[in-house]
Amino acid sequence: MDDVLVSFATVAGTVVVCQALRRMARAMLQPRRSPRQLRRSGQGQAPSLELAAELISTLQLCLCTHELCLLGLSGALPGSVPALVIVYLITLVHISTFGNATCNPVSSLEQYLCGHCGSLLTLSKVLVQLTAASVARSLSQLIWALHMSDLHKHHSQRQCKCTSALNTSTLNSGMFVEFACAFIVRAVLFRLRHHSARSKMYQIAGVVTFLVFAAGNLTGAMFNPALAYSVLFNCEGNTFLEYAFVYWLGPLMGALTAVLLFDKKMAYCRSKATRTQQHAEKQD
Repeated sequence: MDDVLVSFATVAGTVVVCQALRRMARAMLQPRRSPRQLRRSGQGQAPSLELAAELISTLQLCLCTHELCLLGLSGALPGSVPALVIVYLITLVHISTFGNATCNPVSSLEQYLCGHCGSLLTLSKVLVQLTAASVARSLSQLIWALHMSDLHKHHSQRQCKCTSALNTSTLNSGMFVEFACAFIVRAVLFRLRHHSARSKMYQIAGVVTFLVFAAGNLTGAMFNPALAYSVLFNCEGNTFLEYAFVYWLGPLMGALTAVLLFDKKMAYCRSKATRTQQHAEKQD
C-alpha cells in the first residue's frame, strides 16, 4: 500500500509542479509579444509560450506515465479495474491542464497540414516534445534513485531495466495496433469538434481508457511517438528501428488516414488560415 501511495504522490507532485511552471511561463513570456506576433502564432499565444507549454506538458505526460507504468507492472493494484480508473482520471487531469499543448508530434504535424501552424514552429514543437520525452526518462530514474518506496528502490537497483511491451506475433501486427489506436482517437476528435470542451474532455478520456484496456497488453497502447520514445525505446527486446516502425510509423499513418477520411475541410481551413494571416499583416 505504501508503494501505491508514494506513486500517487509522485504523480500528484508532478502535476502540481508542471502547472506552476506553466503559469510562470505565461507570466514571463506572454507580455513580451506584440499583438501582431500573437496573431501569427495561430493560437493567440506567442510562439515561445507555445513551445514552453509543449515542453512542460510533454514532461508531465511522460513522467506520470513512467510512474503509473511502473506501478502497474509491479502488480500493486488489485485487478485491472482500478488501473483503468486511474488511467481515466489521469487523462482528465492531463486534458484539463495541458491547454493548447498537444504533447504529440503527430498532432503537431496535423496542425501544420491544416494550416494552423507554420513549418518552423511545427518542427520546433516536435523537437521540443522529443526533448521533453528524453528528459522525462532521466528525471524518472532520478526520482526512483531517491528510494522513496520499496518499489522505487527495487527498480533503481535493477538499473531501471524494462522489457518490451510488444506482445504481438509480428512487428506488422504491432504497427497495425498503434495505427488503429491513433486512427480511432483522431476520428473521435473530428467527430467531437463541435462539442463543448467539458463534454469532449470526458469522452476523449473514455476513449483513451478503452484503448488502453483493449490494446494495452499488445503494444502498451501508446499512440504517441514522444510518449513511446520516453517509456519504451530503452526497454530490452527490440531494436530502435523496430520500435520506431511500430510506435512512430503506426500512429503517424493512423492519424493521417483519419485526416484524409474525416477532415473534409482541411484544404478550406488551410486557405482560411492563410487569408486570416494576410489580413492581419495588412492591418499591421
